[in-house]
Amino acid sequence: MGYENLTPALERIKMVTGFLASHGAETKTVFALEDHYSDTPQMADAVERMKADPGVGRLISEGYMTPDYDLDALGKYPPGSLAHTYAKLMRLNGYGAKFYPERDIKNDADYCIMRVRKTHDLHHVVTGFSQQGPGEAGVIGVTAYQFGYPAFVLIDLAAMALTFHRAEGFHDALNDVGRGMKMGNECKPLLAVKWEEGWEKPVSVWREELGVKPVTTGPQSWHSMPGMKD
Repeated sequence: MGYENLTPALERIKMVTGFLASHGAETKTVFALEDHYSDTPQMADAVERMKADPGVGRLISEGYMTPDYDLDALGKYPPGSLAHTYAKLMRLNGYGAKFYPERDIKNDADYCIMRVRKTHDLHHVVTGFSQQGPGEAGVIGVTAYQFGYPAFVLIDLAAMALTFHRAEGFHDALNDVGRGMKMGNECKPLLAVKWEEGWEKPVSVWREELGVKPVTTGPQSWHSMPGMKD
């Protein structure tokens, strides 16, 4: 392999290390990484795995789309509902409902990337993983495990690899990622869900229906954030 063929891989590693160094705050690096993978064999394989799942495949074939989320409207749902909890978590962490960049949807890969971007923070709500640091590594592990989504696989691999030099914290990083992958193995595919058709449903019911055993304590969990108690 010539050195010129290493350039894409090195660019992706640079993006990942920037995201990890920011403890998950520099989300634009994740979006750049997704874009970088969009036309690759790795993304094509991930899309085929998604299409092979009945639920995700149906979303892709339908081109399932909904309007942009409105945090003001969602926050008016009853406490404990998916909508209310999502709106509260996003506001507490200073995020708007649409802080991600758009992609023109020209093919199935574009659709899958945009669906991941739009619903990723709903995965945080249902899994219990926080939106920073160890929680981000955990929730990313769910989608990485379920469909081999390349940007997320690389992030979790890098999260583990970057701890090799530490005297302490190595096992913590492995556990952060491993907890998400274990959850991904045990629960139903989160990308298959039409969340928008069940905004009023309690988070606890969603978890039961999807087989999610959430993270509810410790630094990995948003449940530990004082402002999230209804």
